[in-house]
Amino acid sequence: MADNGGAIAIKGFNYQKASIILVMIHNFTRKNFKVFPESNEDFEIHMNNKIYYIQVKGTKKITLGKLKYRPNGKPSILEKNLLPSTKINRRKIFLWDLAETTKAKLEDQPGTLVPIIHSFSSEQKVELSESLGLNQDQMDKLNNQYVYITPFTNDLNSAITRLQGEMVTANLLVTNERARLVLGELSLEIDQKSEIIMTTDDSFKRKEIDGRYLKHVFATVQQKEMFDEVLNGYPCNTIVKNKVKKIKLGIPLLYQSLKEQIKQKADINIIMNSVDDKSAIDYLRSLMMDIETGIDTELSIALAIDCFCELGEQQL
Repeated sequence: MADNGGAIAIKGFNYQKASIILVMIHNFTRKNFKVFPESNEDFEIHMNNKIYYIQVKGTKKITLGKLKYRPNGKPSILEKNLLPSTKINRRKIFLWDLAETTKAKLEDQPGTLVPIIHSFSSEQKVELSESLGLNQDQMDKLNNQYVYITPFTNDLNSAITRLQGEMVTANLLVTNERARLVLGELSLEIDQKSEIIMTTDDSFKRKEIDGRYLKHVFATVQQKEMFDEVLNGYPCNTIVKNKVKKIKLGIPLLYQSLKEQIKQKADINIIMNSVDDKSAIDYLRSLMMDIETGIDTELSIALAIDCFCELGEQQL
C-alpha cells in the first residue's frame, strides 16, 4: 500500500462504501470473513458459514411505507432483500435516518455484524405481509430481516470522521492521517471489486475482499505508525531521518529477502528485554552486518526499524 496523498483524498467515497468499511472494521478478524460488494445485494458478508445480504439506503426519513413502496410496479426495498437464496440467511437494511413513527415500533436486539440491530414488530410484520401479499417462504425470510441505523449520515465528512473514530476505538490506528490512508485504500478496493460484472461463479469469487487482505491493510498502516514513532526517538539528525523515511518506501520491493533473514536470526528475547528502542535497533543492525556487509547507515536504520516493528506486531 503506497504512502501517498492519492489515497488520502478518498475520491468517490460515499455512504455505501462507508457502511461496508464499518462492517469490515468490526469483523475482519473473524473466521472466514469475506465481503462481496455489488453482488446479489449492495453487498454481502460471508462469515462462519452464514451469509448476510445487505441493502444500503442513504435517503432521509425512511418510513415503513417507503420500505414497502413499489416504484412503478418494481419490487420494494423490502421485497428485494427477500429474494436472495434461502430463508436461513440474514438480511439487513442499512440506513442513517429512520422516521420516528417507524423506529418507535421496532424491537432492539444484539447484532452479529454490528452492535445493535432492529427487527420489525409483530404489528409491522402483519402490515408488511398484507400490503405486499407475502407467502410463507417470504414471511420466514422477513423474520430474518433487520434494520441497522449507522452511526453516521450520508455526509462524506460525517462518515469519514466516525470511521476514523471507530478505527481508533478498535486499537487499529492512532493518527487521523493514517486513518484516512486506510479509508482511501479500502475505498479504492471496494470500487475495483464493485466494477466486476457477475456472469459466472468465477466472476463472483473475484469480487471477494477477505479478512487476510484486511489484516494486511491494517497491520501495514499500524507498522508505519510505529516506524515513525521509533525513528523519531532514534538518536540521529534530521537529514538522516529524512533519508531513512525515503528508503523505507522501497524496502518491500528491494530488501524483503534481507529483512526476512534478519528476522529469522533475531532472538526475540533480546529484543523484548532491551532497555529502550535504540538498544533493540542497534542489536538488529549488528545482525544485519553479519549477514551482508557494506550497507550504509540510513539503510541499516530503516531495515532494523522495519524488522523491529514487524517482530513487535507478532508479539501482540
